[in-house]
Amino acid sequence: WRFIMNEKSLDVLKQYDIDVYKTMRGRGGMLLFTNQGVKLFLECNHPDKYYEREDIITKTIAHNGFINVDTYIRNKDGGLFTIGDDGRKYVVKNWFGGRECDVKSVDDVTEAVRTLARLHICLNVVSSKGIKYVRDDAGQNIMRQWECMALAEMEAECQNAELIASESCGQNIYVKFDKGTGIRQNFDRHTKEIKKAANYMRGKKKKNEFEQIALAAIDGFYREALAASELVQSKMFDERFDRMEQTNELIHGSYNYHNIFLDVGIGGDAVTNFEKCHNDCQVVDLYQFLRKVMEKHDWDINVAYRLVDEYDRCKPLDDTDIEMLVALLSFPEKFWKIINQYYNAGKAWVPAKNIDKLKTVIAQNRHRRELIDKMCGL
Repeated sequence: WRFIMNEKSLDVLKQYDIDVYKTMRGRGGMLLFTNQGVKLFLECNHPDKYYEREDIITKTIAHNGFINVDTYIRNKDGGLFTIGDDGRKYVVKNWFGGRECDVKSVDDVTEAVRTLARLHICLNVVSSKGIKYVRDDAGQNIMRQWECMALAEMEAECQNAELIASESCGQNIYVKFDKGTGIRQNFDRHTKEIKKAANYMRGKKKKNEFEQIALAAIDGFYREALAASELVQSKMFDERFDRMEQTNELIHGSYNYHNIFLDVGIGGDAVTNFEKCHNDCQVVDLYQFLRKVMEKHDWDINVAYRLVDEYDRCKPLDDTDIEMLVALLSFPEKFWKIINQYYNAGKAWVPAKNIDKLKTVIAQNRHRRELIDKMCGL
């Protein structure tokens, strides 16, 4: 252990009611070991509303029963932000002394899925309490608004948002309602990007190793992407998306093993980084976590069944959610990421690491398709 903060940063910490014993660089800032547990000290690199939004989200979640989230700590003056002598703005978060979820451990990821189900149950409570109904200016139509949740996109994305007053938080909050089109639009856009990359590579006279390998497999992956995109767009999911919008259903938005801490102690496992929390079907969180775990476990069907069963045992999935989960998994997300990264980067030279990733995705695809086919019978 060693102190690696500069003097100006340490001066900022004097404005908080904590005694710092040790420091360690990590998590994009500085981990602080204090008389009040582990904290995370961060320099602000985003607009204020980025932090204000996450502050309200985490505090509301903690207030409604899921206490181990990375809430912000106020300084001695009650402020969220602290300005140092260097003119820079800083924040401090509560953090956790447990261990990060090990994606290669089946027991760990099973515990993480159990925690996700518990978080989703809490988020449903938050969304049901966070709604108020008001009449429009003409007094005729009743409109639904968020009362206490800062569930908006970043300020830069809030051009169509409405400014509402939060009675419980005493703040004005920009709120932008998601119409449930995110996944549908993303899949449609990603499918087109695969086709665009394929056309570009075919048009090259001299093809490098990456392009030769990609072109040999890209037609099959494109067909999978197109089928998945059309399936998600189908009317069979319209009612599910409508229900999500009507209830203001919430998801974490970035639920992965980097944001999950196990063996924390009181309050159960911890979940961090809620900056992408938004209105969407909660099965999307499960899909994103399951997909990343499956990539590490060669799409082992036994691992997949165990995780889905564990979530379902804690928070039952209805038939539509199972069908949506299968539809989401059937999109070749990892292949798209590799191809899209290639297309948007310098194409003259492709790192050997990216070639290895491409080979792995292609090699794993048979197991991925077998898993999806078997999940269709769940």
